[in-house]
Amino acid sequence: MNIKFKIFTNYFVIPCFLFYKNVNYLYNALINYLKSKTYIDIKRQKDYNIYRRVIKNMKRIIKYFFVIFLLFSFIVKANALEVSKNDITIEKGGSDNIELYANVEEEVISVTFTLVYSTYDIPASFNVASGASDTNPNGITHTVVFNEAKSGKILLGTVNISVKNYPTDMVGSVNIHTASAKTSSEEKINLDAQNINIKVGTATEEPKKEEKKEEPKEVDKNLLDKIESKIVKIELKKDVFDYTVNVKKEIDELDLKPIAKSEDTKIDISSQKISELKDGKIVITTKNNDTEQVYNIKVNVKEEDQITIDKDEFKADKSYKGKWIIVSIILIVALIISMLFARKK
Repeated sequence: MNIKFKIFTNYFVIPCFLFYKNVNYLYNALINYLKSKTYIDIKRQKDYNIYRRVIKNMKRIIKYFFVIFLLFSFIVKANALEVSKNDITIEKGGSDNIELYANVEEEVISVTFTLVYSTYDIPASFNVASGASDTNPNGITHTVVFNEAKSGKILLGTVNISVKNYPTDMVGSVNIHTASAKTSSEEKINLDAQNINIKVGTATEEPKKEEKKEEPKEVDKNLLDKIESKIVKIELKKDVFDYTVNVKKEIDELDLKPIAKSEDTKIDISSQKISELKDGKIVITTKNNDTEQVYNIKVNVKEEDQITIDKDEFKADKSYKGKWIIVSIILIVALIISMLFARKK
């Protein structure tokens, strides 16, 4: 029993009860005495009324004390064990840790309790909290000894509950009973028991709210505004990053000058010497924050046109020789005739 409760009972409740009993006895005796008198003068009548009111008030006060005592007895918490959860669900092959507390008003140096489980499919064990030791860690009866006296809500340790991978029993329980605490003066304080109910199954979780996925913003990879050159002409088109230019053989080096749309864009250009081109390309790399784009300029060197004559095309056709002779004779005859006409005139 709680020491405070004993003190309150011995030094307050019992005296009040005895006092109330004696006052009630005196009140009844006084009333009977006054009623037995045949003559009561005015003075005694006044005294009688005063005594009667005083005794009534005293009886009323004693009743109030009893009411306060009853309320106090309901409000005061009983010494007991406490667990963080009484009903749990554990998946097959899973486990859970339940915190075990002792609620005591007096300062105690140790707590003793017995821990048992209802089925081997759902075994349980106890691990003592830091700042304390367990005198019987492998048994069912545990005695938790504290490094120093404690009171209030004291963490004793954790009850480790597990479920076998293929259990036969789908429900079980862990009972913590025969609990008591010991004070510094070796007084024993009984503690109320606790029970943990276990169900094998899928633990229920609150449904997660669907997160709204932000649609990815379109990234403009066209970081160049234009490419200037006095040798070739390149017209940039949207989302086109490969271009081809033709140069004459006598050109040794191009003069490409890429211009970015933004001042924050970094530009890197490979060598423009024709003899140093890799795969015949000039590579322009642009980068703005996380956006990077490469422009490839393919350079074709144009060879000089060579004039070739097809001899077969210009071979004289022998079939034309007779025709040329006839034409020549006709021209000569016509010339002679025209000269004769000219003399006659």
